[in-house]
Amino acid sequence: MKHKKWFEKKVDERQELDLLRVEHGCFWAMYWMLLAAIFVQAIFMEGGFRLMAAEWMVFMATSILLVAGCVRKGVWGFHTQKVPGVVSYFKYSLVSAAVGIFFGFLFGSKNSSEGTAGILACAVVYGILFFAVSFIAFSGVGFIAKKREEKLAVQEIEDDEE
Repeated sequence: MKHKKWFEKKVDERQELDLLRVEHGCFWAMYWMLLAAIFVQAIFMEGGFRLMAAEWMVFMATSILLVAGCVRKGVWGFHTQKVPGVVSYFKYSLVSAAVGIFFGFLFGSKNSSEGTAGILACAVVYGILFFAVSFIAFSGVGFIAKKREEKLAVQEIEDDEE
């Protein structure tokens, strides 16, 4: 049973909390640096999506796993256990639309042969597409998270009664 020795806990609760704080900070630093690398590659490198596909897949897999874990645990963030509402989804989607407009200008200027009108059309389409997809995703995940939070609250009440 040598494998048990590898997973044996050798730190106390305070040290474990300190480790979790360090891991948390490192994770978010890595997450935002990966997003920055995607932007830098999109702006300055000539490879297009082919060049940043691996980073994009890692970024999206991390995002999906993060959201799935938060929904599963019924927790949305450190500051509150309540899931944001439609106004927050709208604000987050506007940020996503701004990113879409940026990428639309970027890809339109590299690929459009129709001049300024083509670049603007590409930016508008990307902005609308990013907004719509983000709003639908935020709403769907928010709905699932609210249901999960309600289920966990009921379970907590039942456990307290026993």
